[in-house]
Amino acid sequence: MKVLWFEVTAPHGYNGKGQVLGGWQDSLERVVKACKDIELVVSFESRNGESEVKIVDGVKYVPLTIQYSSVEKIKAKWDFEVYARKIDAAMQLVVESEKPDLIHVFGAEWPFGRIAKYTDVPVVVHIMGSMVPYVNALYAPGFSFADVLKTIPWWNVKKRLGCWCSERRMYSWRSCEEQVWQCVKNYMGRTDWDCGLSNVLHPGRKYFHVEEALRQDFLSAEKKWVGDDSSKIRLFSTGCSNFWKGPDMLLKTARILTQMGVDFEWNVAGQMNPEVKKCVEKKLGTTFAENNVRLLGFVQPDKLSDILCGSSMYVHTAYIENSPNSICEAQCLGVPVVSTNVGGIGTLVRNGVDGVLVPANDPWQMANAIVELARDKQRASLYSSNAMKFALERHSDKNILDQLLACYRSLV
Repeated sequence: MKVLWFEVTAPHGYNGKGQVLGGWQDSLERVVKACKDIELVVSFESRNGESEVKIVDGVKYVPLTIQYSSVEKIKAKWDFEVYARKIDAAMQLVVESEKPDLIHVFGAEWPFGRIAKYTDVPVVVHIMGSMVPYVNALYAPGFSFADVLKTIPWWNVKKRLGCWCSERRMYSWRSCEEQVWQCVKNYMGRTDWDCGLSNVLHPGRKYFHVEEALRQDFLSAEKKWVGDDSSKIRLFSTGCSNFWKGPDMLLKTARILTQMGVDFEWNVAGQMNPEVKKCVEKKLGTTFAENNVRLLGFVQPDKLSDILCGSSMYVHTAYIENSPNSICEAQCLGVPVVSTNVGGIGTLVRNGVDGVLVPANDPWQMANAIVELARDKQRASLYSSNAMKFALERHSDKNILDQLLACYRSLV
């Protein structure tokens, strides 16, 4: 069976001599490469000048080369459709050349699913997130586009215009995704949330349950969470790069913990948008640093595992998500989880069984959940063992390959 994947980022296998380093799409590639029944072709958008077609460890990599005119480059800053049309044309050439039995697209939010309008080859979309509900949660409660503009000096017209373009592009992006939902009838997902969303956005669609592949650093890690006897609460989070990830919820919770006199530290991995950080701090009248929150920036997987295992718990503050890898990876290491109960997280974390779920935008409940779980070492240990068993079974390579093959064979 010849399967053609379309994905937005360059696979590590293309530039890394076949070594799959990270990311769930790269991890799924690792799983599929072990199956001799699949001839895999991976086509991806070239963003760093990649143009050479390569075959590495049996996988064929085909870059999608996109070129813009000067006018198109400007218009694409606020109109997602400019980019989408370029992808449409490039994808058609790849499909004509490769003649796959099945097309597997990563993400309904990217334009790759629109290939279904131009081919009779079966197309299945692997649901990642979705701009339709994400744009609905574009700003945290109490925040608006005007708050972002207030962080930019009035005389910096270029930066203000850039913010306006980014805002308009979000809505254009959502419209493009709506076209994908209309033209594709087959979907892979893994949570109650994406199952329900796909049913609403394409009534009568065909849905396949396929779990998410994770990095080996977390699946087979020797080091696991064993708890901490220290009186200091060590919290860890990742992301918070934009408003829907809940940076305001994080800072509100940290401020409450500080006001309660709790001895804690909160490490946050990942890049936070400078405008978002500035906006949140200005609106709340306090800073992350003043409330024991340390922004670490990008952290390598091995270092990430060490920090997680040395933490009291993993905390997730998002307003909308499907199935965040960060929670799944923490569970595989046995790290207890406290999270907002949004999107697909309720499928991953069973409240009171392997973690604690609290309402979105309720930092008081989150602060209480953190303090109470830190005090109850026995409950934290129970959540740890339950979460680890649940997650390792859910994300096992064999489980995922069986589910994926069942989907593929049903469509071909």
